Amino acid sequence: MAVEPTQIQLSKRWREIESNFAQFRRLNFAQIHTLHEETMVVTTEDMPLDVSYVPSTYLTEISHILQALSEVEQLLNAPELNANIKENLQQISGRIDVIHKKKTAALQSATPMERVKLQEAVSQMDFHWEKLNRMYKERQGRFDRSVEKWRHFHYDMKVFNQWLNDVEQFFKKTQNPENWEHAKYKWYLKELQDGIGQRQAVVRTLNATGEEIIQQSSKTDANILQEKLGSLSLRWHEVCKELAERRKRVEEQKNVFSEFQRDLNEFVSWLEEADNIATTPPGDEEQLKEKLEQVKLLTEELPLRQGILKQLNETGGAVLVSAPIRPEEQDKLEKKLKQTNLQWIKVSRALPEKQGELEVHIKDFRQFEEQLDHLLLWLSPIRNQLEIYNQPSQPGPFDLKETEVTVQAKQPDVERLLSKGQHLYKEKPSTQPVKRKLEDLRSEWEAVNHLLWELRTKQPDRAPGLSTTGASASQTVTVVTQPVDTKETVISKLEMPSSLLLEVPALADFNRAWTELTDWLSLLDRVIKSQRVMVGDLEDINEMIIKQKATLQDLEQRRPQLEELITAAQNLKNKTSNQEARTIITDRIERIQIQWDEVQEQLQNRRQQLNEMLKDSTQWLEAKEEAEQVIGQARGKLDSWKEGPHTMDAIQKKITETKQLAKDLRQRQINVDVANDLALKLLRDYSADDTRKVHMITENINTSWGNILKRVSEREAALEETQRLLQQFPLDLEKFLAWITEAETTANVLQDASRKEKLLEDSRGVRELMKPWQDLQGEIEAHTDIYHNLDENGQKILRSLEGSDEAPLLQRRLDNMNFKWSELRKKSLNIRSHLEVSSDQWKRLHLSLQELLVWLQLKDDELSRQAPIGGDFPAVQKQNDVHRSCLLKKELRMSLGSYESRLKRSTLNGTN
Repeated sequence: MAVEPTQIQLSKRWREIESNFAQFRRLNFAQIHTLHEETMVVTTEDMPLDVSYVPSTYLTEISHILQALSEVEQLLNAPELNANIKENLQQISGRIDVIHKKKTAALQSATPMERVKLQEAVSQMDFHWEKLNRMYKERQGRFDRSVEKWRHFHYDMKVFNQWLNDVEQFFKKTQNPENWEHAKYKWYLKELQDGIGQRQAVVRTLNATGEEIIQQSSKTDANILQEKLGSLSLRWHEVCKELAERRKRVEEQKNVFSEFQRDLNEFVSWLEEADNIATTPPGDEEQLKEKLEQVKLLTEELPLRQGILKQLNETGGAVLVSAPIRPEEQDKLEKKLKQTNLQWIKVSRALPEKQGELEVHIKDFRQFEEQLDHLLLWLSPIRNQLEIYNQPSQPGPFDLKETEVTVQAKQPDVERLLSKGQHLYKEKPSTQPVKRKLEDLRSEWEAVNHLLWELRTKQPDRAPGLSTTGASASQTVTVVTQPVDTKETVISKLEMPSSLLLEVPALADFNRAWTELTDWLSLLDRVIKSQRVMVGDLEDINEMIIKQKATLQDLEQRRPQLEELITAAQNLKNKTSNQEARTIITDRIERIQIQWDEVQEQLQNRRQQLNEMLKDSTQWLEAKEEAEQVIGQARGKLDSWKEGPHTMDAIQKKITETKQLAKDLRQRQINVDVANDLALKLLRDYSADDTRKVHMITENINTSWGNILKRVSEREAALEETQRLLQQFPLDLEKFLAWITEAETTANVLQDASRKEKLLEDSRGVRELMKPWQDLQGEIEAHTDIYHNLDENGQKILRSLEGSDEAPLLQRRLDNMNFKWSELRKKSLNIRSHLEVSSDQWKRLHLSLQELLVWLQLKDDELSRQAPIGGDFPAVQKQNDVHRSCLLKKELRMSLGSYESRLKRSTLNGTN
């Protein structure tokens, strides 16, 4: 065939071109394949359909993928994170899948040597791909761990910052501690001291983790984090310093007897205040709410006050035994303490009872207002009905006797509410909402009785037309606001032209019936929207469900009135040809039907919501009871622990008990979580109702639970610290006593050497003794802090061991340590005094010798300046006098002799 050689030549030429220009081709081989298919139409069995199956092109694709893998590897090895790595790997994964799909076809079209190269290239690509995936997974794992560590670090830093804020706020409030109760102030200081001891480990962990994160962060982030850590550390040191100063001031001002009297008087004052509040008679609703808040605050203080009373009883027992007071004062103080305990029992019981009593009173006031609204709602339609039938153009006769019987049946309820309201609100201004409602009730009641009296004098004939159904005597609807015409009703009344009323007389009766029913539905709509229940109060919810059921029944009883109104409207439309009248009638019927359906739907939805609220509230109350039971058991366990001697066995037992309680609390956390979840559901789903009870109880539960967890954690930390102290203290004490024994030996040797005779005449001996004494004094100064720490910790342990057999032994060891320390310091001071005396005398001798040498040099210069001996007799006589005064003085001879003797002795001693 003539075509075949040409095709072979074209195929060979095509491969050469592809090999030369492969490095300049784009990476989208699908486009190349499309272009190739469009331009090459000659196909045979020997020529491949896809140019990417050509070995050179296939190798080029692999080389591009290897290049891309190398670039991603560089990104993985870079210190900075790159969010595009995952996306790049996904793209490369797709390209590798394509390479594997093309592998068979490429190998088939390759020569043997090309097959080897292709296999090596694919293997290299797969190896690099697996390596890159491992690197990515390791980098991702390190990143996830770093994120988790950062989250924990950020949370711990946030909690620690909040604690610092609370402490700083306390310090700010107590700038003048005299304005605070002394016992309460001391209790808070103790709590802070325990909190600082517990957070030492937190500070160390924050600093260590922060430094680790800073080293791995960018310079900007590291500076920001370093600044935050520095700020926290500075505030931490300031808090520790401030607390130490305040505790020091409290200790300096401490006088056990006077402090006890002051704390007792403060506690008695609090009891009197609480008793006064608990015994005050209730007033109106506002006063009750204000009093309830006061009682709640006092009730929340009961656990704190119980702890203060416990401290007073313990301190009082010690003071009555040891304080130097007269017997009559002691008896008086003892009686006062007993009376305080009795008063505490009374007040601690009275406050919760008073809180419940006030809550009941407030609920009574709320029920009173609901009954008031109920009567107002009942009276309003009756008054409207009586006013309609009392007009000159009366619609027709109605059963006056039935209305009178209904009104007389309600008279006791009205009089009772008016009497009770007069008693409760007589001192309140007329602008008070409930008092306005009372005045409205009185005026409505008087108006209804007056209208009944007027109607008794006349019985109008019933005119033909529409009959108006009056309010049912059994109608029971509750309302919160006084009924008024809605905007829609007023507009509709104004839209009724007077010409239509003259043209269609029956339209007036229709208009009155429509207005009455529309007003009633509007009033009922506001009632539904304004009714709120106490979420979590099953009794209140059940009462509201009953009221909703009664309201639905009232609505159904009114349905015949609606149907009669619709029928009358249809009859009017059939009888009149006035298009305007027909339009108004149609519009009003559509409006009232829509309004009726909306009110009915609201009632049904509200009833369903109340049933769901009842179910959810029941579940929450059950969960609340379980959570409160857990809290009560945990609080009882904590309160039952007695503070006894802190021996190692006792401490270990307490640590075990505390850890077990902490474990139990972690297991019972689910009870509190369930109560919180159910409470959150109530707060979220029924936010339009009164959720104060749920919010208050949930807050109290969480506060109590948090306090219990805090107490357990702080107790565990304190016990572990005490155990560590008990374990370390004997070792530190033995080490210190061993050192002090060696120091005593050195001090004795130096003391004996400093008291030797003729030491004052031996300057070299003084210098040799001075250096070991300085070394000894340096060691004493270095061990001063150790001694004070041992003494302070020993006193703490001694107080904790009070009443145990180990206390006397520890007391003797501490006394022995204090005695040895005192003796060692005395010996060191004595050695110093002896050596300093010797040193001072040698210094004075040295100065005297220097002065003598200067004097001799001066005289020698004067002699050298003298003229030669000779001359007349007066001159020679004068020269002789000068020589005698300089050299033959008795004091000079004695001084020279003394210096000579002392210098000789010193020289001999130095030689020996």
